[in-house]
Amino acid sequence: MPSTPTDPPHRTSRAAQLRRDAAGRERRRLLLGVAAVVAVLAVVAGVVVLSGRGEETPPPSDVPARAEGSALVLGPDDAAHTVVVYEDFLCPYCREFENGSRDFLRADAAKGTVQVEYRPFHLLQDDYSERALNAWGLVLTDGTPEQAAAFHDKLYDEQPYESSASKPDDAQLADWARDAGVEDEALLQRIEQGEVDQQLVDAADAKAEQAGVTGTPTVLLDGTPLEGSSIGDMVDSLERTLASS
Repeated sequence: MPSTPTDPPHRTSRAAQLRRDAAGRERRRLLLGVAAVVAVLAVVAGVVVLSGRGEETPPPSDVPARAEGSALVLGPDDAAHTVVVYEDFLCPYCREFENGSRDFLRADAAKGTVQVEYRPFHLLQDDYSERALNAWGLVLTDGTPEQAAAFHDKLYDEQPYESSASKPDDAQLADWARDAGVEDEALLQRIEQGEVDQQLVDAADAKAEQAGVTGTPTVLLDGTPLEGSSIGDMVDSLERTLASS
């Protein structure tokens, strides 16, 4: 009597293994999909936490400001944190730091939780670096702190390429100062004529040298240099620290 045909044992076990493998792949696919969704949500949550602070740069008049030697100081003396920024108006990395940090630093200074010291000095061997510092120093000394803050921002917003062979002249610097709210025509004329406040320029450079600054931007948070593998990392680290305190 003929026997009923059956699959060989090795074929049966092979089919079962294929089914198990397929099921395993499907489970891994689902797990990876879930993990990806969780990762995306975590990133979005992080962005919301940082950007959700919702600050826009407050008007200079809303931020307590004063000149202190060659530095512009924003925020109260009893603030929980101090941030000192050594910078050069021609330094592209300084502009990157400025663009990333301006909104939250000014907002925190306006709220009284942070005091910010901007200490521009002449690092790069280019006459524009010194001319921009000098023009800003004239406004800091003979204008108002609010005008100096607005002019500081304008110099970064209009920053020329470091490698450019043709950089803005003193007349352009005077125009930017006017755009920043400087109305004193005598002061604007001094900027346009390239008047040099050598005492301020030398004092700014000396302060940076005394602090051991060899590159820009150098940022001190409560006296400790801010570290990071990139300017973006520095900005993110600073914002997280200030937001969590």
